[in-house]
Amino acid sequence: MGCALRFEDVKGMGKSRISKLRAAGFDRPLDLLLHFPYDYVDLDAPVDTARLQEGDRITVCGTVQNEPKVQFLRKGLRMTKAVLATANGNIEAVWFNQKYIAAAIPHGKTVCVTGKVKKFRRTVSIVAPVLLQPNGRRVVPLYRPIAGVPQRVTDEAIDMLLSCTRVQGYLPDTVRQKYALPSLGDAFRAVHRPRSIVEAEGAARALSLEKLGYTLSMFALVKSAHTGGKRFAYVQNGEKLRQAVASLPFALTDGQQTALQEIVAGLHGEMPMNRLLQGDVGCGKTVVALLSMYYAHLSGFQSVLMAPTEILALQHYRAAIRFLEPLGARAVLVTGSLTKAERDEALFAVRTQSADIVIGTHALLGADVAFCNASLIITDEQQRFGVNQRGALENKAAGADSLSMTATPIPRTLALCLYGELEQSSIAALPSGRPEIITSLVPPAKQEAMLDYVLQRAAMGEQSYVVCPRIDDDEEENLVSVAQAYRLLQERNAGEHAGVLHGRMKESEKAEVMAAFLRGDVRVLVTTTVIEVGVDVPAAANIVIYHPERYGLSQLHQLRGRVGRGTAKSYCFLPVQEDIPERLRRFCECRDGFALSEYDFAQRGAGDFIGTRQHGAGDALPVTIDAALIYTAKAMAEDTLRDAEAVRKLRDGMTDGAERYVLSITMN
Repeated sequence: MGCALRFEDVKGMGKSRISKLRAAGFDRPLDLLLHFPYDYVDLDAPVDTARLQEGDRITVCGTVQNEPKVQFLRKGLRMTKAVLATANGNIEAVWFNQKYIAAAIPHGKTVCVTGKVKKFRRTVSIVAPVLLQPNGRRVVPLYRPIAGVPQRVTDEAIDMLLSCTRVQGYLPDTVRQKYALPSLGDAFRAVHRPRSIVEAEGAARALSLEKLGYTLSMFALVKSAHTGGKRFAYVQNGEKLRQAVASLPFALTDGQQTALQEIVAGLHGEMPMNRLLQGDVGCGKTVVALLSMYYAHLSGFQSVLMAPTEILALQHYRAAIRFLEPLGARAVLVTGSLTKAERDEALFAVRTQSADIVIGTHALLGADVAFCNASLIITDEQQRFGVNQRGALENKAAGADSLSMTATPIPRTLALCLYGELEQSSIAALPSGRPEIITSLVPPAKQEAMLDYVLQRAAMGEQSYVVCPRIDDDEEENLVSVAQAYRLLQERNAGEHAGVLHGRMKESEKAEVMAAFLRGDVRVLVTTTVIEVGVDVPAAANIVIYHPERYGLSQLHQLRGRVGRGTAKSYCFLPVQEDIPERLRRFCECRDGFALSEYDFAQRGAGDFIGTRQHGAGDALPVTIDAALIYTAKAMAEDTLRDAEAVRKLRDGMTDGAERYVLSITMN
């Protein structure tokens, strides 16, 4: 059988590095195998500099011809330049704000770099290249860096794991053989240490099939667990519901009214409701959910809403207090940042039904959480939760009706594949009175003026978001981080107008910053995509999204939806370089989330829709998840569910609350 592997068993992993890995979301050695390369470079690929076009990516190896020095171009901008003598002639490599580079590439050293080409007359430059560590490999995987852990250590750990461990999955070998999939161990080896780009692509597709086959199998089991007879009988309370709707300070859209009617009809159905409510950003799904929870309360039942972040859960809780408590429905909040006394008080209210409306985060999955007569379970931003996480919540309320919500519009083809006969409601129209959001591509020459505009508007009381892909400055990638963007604002005398929000902050710190932003004390919030989901600040009128090329259109649409929620004309700024992807131009022209999702699916596959990510951007497999792959995975899931032993393993795995398609990793 072998024994379970610990970080302490991995060479080079001392207490400090283990601590940093865990802080980055790597809880066990298996997670290092799930830290997939985001791309590959082939050192044997021929390079014809005469045919290179601006923006092409090339990989070259060469000897450094000069002693690299750091040049100060202006405040906040430093450049390091090296001339490499390669088989294709001299090529310049240029880095910005990466002071460590000069020491890493001394005169006479042979180095390999990969990056995009910039041409000026006869000079070929590679701007902001990645410095490669081939380690004797001709096909080099590129990984997102892990803060505080050198790539060399990560490489050695992955090599060890691949050489002396055995990986087991949930899908039976008979299914893998039927669909010509390699073993999990072979697939992991090929995706991390491929002999060719073709082998890497095949392994990535195989692992995607494994993941999606597992996800669909789990979804089917969760769904089948709730196909018993109807347990909760609701009282017809249409008139009281209409009175609640009339008490709102705004009129529901036709889409909201239709969705609410469909949900109420589902609650009165003969079988437990299992419905997906999807709608465009800002379409008003939350008020439909609250009205549904109020309807359950009218029949004497408790209802539960689970959100993916404390920020969003707190926002929903405040909305419930403001809207439902005057109608007699009492609300309680359950999150991980509660003190012991606060949690004990909240859980007592939950289990005694002193609370009619229960709102929380993953903390609701705790063993000490017991609902009382809960008839309706709502999962907000359902794509953020694993299938078995949603199942774990529903298992706490056997027979309850289930409503999942998502603001990421799902293409019809994908929705049919993933959800089958799951009832679906859609809200397409936005509430009336919403201002236009002007989306603009901002070239390098105008990006300083863009920040000046944001601060000018802040001085007038207007609020803005500045979104960055990383928290800290990164030595290997030339990305604008939260730390750097905050410095740029402070250099422009932002003073107390600017604040910082990111996922590494304590929940109490995040809550304090968001409260200050809601009050208007903080007018420019520099943040990561932690604000992507559901955050509603009506006074926020501008958003800057650095490195938009790194995000899918649906995620960009989510981020853009953080502004334009009040009455002020709103702007979404996308700082770009000279090479502008066509899909970003499409994004600027289109505000319809459903149209964007169909376009994104056609151009680049399903992406985030199926949750291939475990810990963030560094763990997305470099593979297009298309309709053919989804149909194959659906067939694999059907075959898996015919295998009694596989079903037993899947059911056992549903209890751990974490969605993983890998069952275990053990020492050989």
